Amino acid sequence: MTCEEDLFCGIKSAKSEDMTDLEKKHTPVIDAPETVKAGESFEVTVEVGKLMAHPNEEGHHFQWIELWHGDTFIFRYDLTPVFSEPKIVAEIKLTHPHDEFELRALARCNLHGVWEGRKKIRVE
Repeated sequence: MTCEEDLFCGIKSAKSEDMTDLEKKHTPVIDAPETVKAGESFEVTVEVGKLMAHPNEEGHHFQWIELWHGDTFIFRYDLTPVFSEPKIVAEIKLTHPHDEFELRALARCNLHGVWEGRKKIRVE
């Protein structure tokens, strides 16, 4: 088995805009402004299962969601099956101006490994 075939090997992401059902259920979707001002707070939402519902039960669920700005860690939110939905709304602040960077969300499904979603963002 290659790493591509092993769901727990590496970080998985959608291969194209024409996503499979597995990709739709597992890819974190980031909702945030396209442009923000350095040092000013703004709201960001990360949701898994937005494109297609994902189970949230003891045997199949998301364990955590992380948000990164490029390679800089912002937060991690631990989830519990049944009692917490895989959706996070947070106020964050980015302090370094950059013409185009990406917010990266990582989320771990207990059966299908770590998945990544990205959103380009400009910090003025």
